[in-house]
Amino acid sequence: MGRRRALDQPALLGAAGSSSDDVAERLARTAADVDVVIDYLWGRPTQQAMPALLTARTDRSKALAWIQIGSMAGQDITLPSFLLRAANLNIMGSGQGSLTAAGIIAELPSLAAEIASGALAVDPLPMPLDQVEQAWNTPAAPGRRLVLTPSHR
Repeated sequence: MGRRRALDQPALLGAAGSSSDDVAERLARTAADVDVVIDYLWGRPTQQAMPALLTARTDRSKALAWIQIGSMAGQDITLPSFLLRAANLNIMGSGQGSLTAAGIIAELPSLAAEIASGALAVDPLPMPLDQVEQAWNTPAAPGRRLVLTPSHR
C-alpha cells in the first residue's frame, strides 16, 4: 500500500501555509520510493525536495525519473553534484524539443485508443480561438484543461 498510497495522496496536497522545508520532508516520508516525479514547479521547491527524496529512498540504485514539465516556482535550481552520485537520478524534460515529431506521431494511435476506450479520462474545456484573450482569465476546475478550438463564424 505504501507506493499506491503515495500516488493516491500526493505529499504536496495540503501544503499551503507550510514552509518548503516542511513540504520536502513530508515528500521524503511519503514518496521516497516512487519511480517518477512529474515536476510542474522547479525552482526552490525542487531544489529542496530533490535531495530530501533521494536521500530517503530505500534503494538508491533504483531508477527515479524526474520529469521537468513547468517552472511555476522558478526557472533555475542549484543541483549539488553528490545527488548525481548518490542515487540513480534521471532528469528529463517534457516538451516538443524532448521528443522527435516521429516519436510523438507514433504514439498517437495508442493514445487515441486509450481515450476512446475510456481508460484515459479526458475532460477538456473548449474555448474558441477568437476568445483567446478571455481564455487567460478563465478558471478551469481541477482535472480540466482549457483547449483552444477553431473559431466558427
